[in-house]
Amino acid sequence: MDWLKKFYDRALLVAAALLLIGLSAYLYLSANSFPEQFNDRNTSKSPDNQVPPAPTEPLQAAQTTLAKPQNWRAQEGSLFVSRPYILKEEIVNGTKQEVLIDPLEDGKDLHPPVPNKWLMKYDLDYTLVDVLKTDPDNDGFTVLEEWQASSDPTDKTSIPPYWTKLRLKEFIRIPFRVKFSGTPDGGETFTINSIDDRRQRTQFLKLGDTFSIAGVPYTVTKYEAKTKIVNDIDRDVSELTLVNKATNESIILVCDQVTDSPSSFALFVNQMDGSETRVKKGDEFSLPQEPELKYKLIDITEKNAVIEVRKTGEKQTVPSLGSDQK
Repeated sequence: MDWLKKFYDRALLVAAALLLIGLSAYLYLSANSFPEQFNDRNTSKSPDNQVPPAPTEPLQAAQTTLAKPQNWRAQEGSLFVSRPYILKEEIVNGTKQEVLIDPLEDGKDLHPPVPNKWLMKYDLDYTLVDVLKTDPDNDGFTVLEEWQASSDPTDKTSIPPYWTKLRLKEFIRIPFRVKFSGTPDGGETFTINSIDDRRQRTQFLKLGDTFSIAGVPYTVTKYEAKTKIVNDIDRDVSELTLVNKATNESIILVCDQVTDSPSSFALFVNQMDGSETRVKKGDEFSLPQEPELKYKLIDITEKNAVIEVRKTGEKQTVPSLGSDQK
């Protein structure tokens, strides 16, 4: 310790020398092992300077998007697109005024009975006065008809039933009168005459017999003897019941009274192609657009006709031709 105190400066020089020698030895050893660390990276293969091609899928997707840009259809409003508003003339307090209507919130249908939101759902131009009469997908059905059938007015494969294009043009009743003249043998044989067709002979029929009125087959099913006092005279008012074999409808003929035949026809107009079809009540028919689907004429009046879809048994009402203009 006395030596260190006496020769302090020399001790520092010795320590510095030893540190320098150790550091020099470390650098020497590190320098000798440096090439070994890169042995695995040394190769005689020539470098590949080609850049790999970029993936093409994102580019193709971008080109497709550019070719068919999306339409801005933000109906509820957004940062760049306002809510839709309509400026429409209305009578307010007896005067014509221009009113700004919000089709989404005002609760006023621009083209009743079709709701505004339904028109917007299919991107239809609700600013057109006759938009309900248009046919956007050219399938033969108007926008109004598509709405009534809950089909898509922009898709040709989504259409209403073809019977909805039928209209009753005319209700045709055939005035073919018949008369039950009585029974010559007390209810065994019945005498029936045609009033309008003079060529048809008097027919003598029994219960269960079938004969034709205006081309329609009828069967004699029931006879009921009756009398009625008129002006103090006992008159024969016996009834003879006939049944239409096609419709199962009954006709009651009263003795010595003329009765009209109930045979009737519907003259339909197909608005799809303008064709007309005459159908007898009780008969089946089909439409050119769906020849495999059968319908049956159930009932007919001046205002409408009732048909039955034979496949499903559903009964549908066909309106008269003039009802579209009302």
